[in-house]
Amino acid sequence: MTEDIHEKKPEEIKERIKELDEILSKDEKNVSALLEKSSCLRHLEKHNEAVEVHDILLSLNPKDIDYLFMKGLVLIEASRFEESLEYFDTILKIDPKHRDALFNKGLALRKLGKEAEAKDTMKKALK
Repeated sequence: MTEDIHEKKPEEIKERIKELDEILSKDEKNVSALLEKSSCLRHLEKHNEAVEVHDILLSLNPKDIDYLFMKGLVLIEASRFEESLEYFDTILKIDPKHRDALFNKGLALRKLGKEAEAKDTMKKALK
């Protein structure tokens, strides 16, 4: 997409998803199409469908920190906070100082009502 997704109308985004599905029907491992589809789905607030796209991305490269991080974010957007923690924790095992993973883990913990742990995690992120 040459235009910013945020400038597109929902109908245009749905149409783009159809185009991406066509591309993916010919090459289900097309990473750029998968990433764009996730972005489109997230923009339409179809977070659980976006989670499925990230499952595919992670099946292609299970240790990719960016894919792990994006899946954690999408899980937060889907209000699946407990699940998101496992992705941020996986990243933190690889890179204990990954600032974005720490911060978003803190957000998820806060949503789960684990305020003390959230505060502690976010302090680490801000160091």
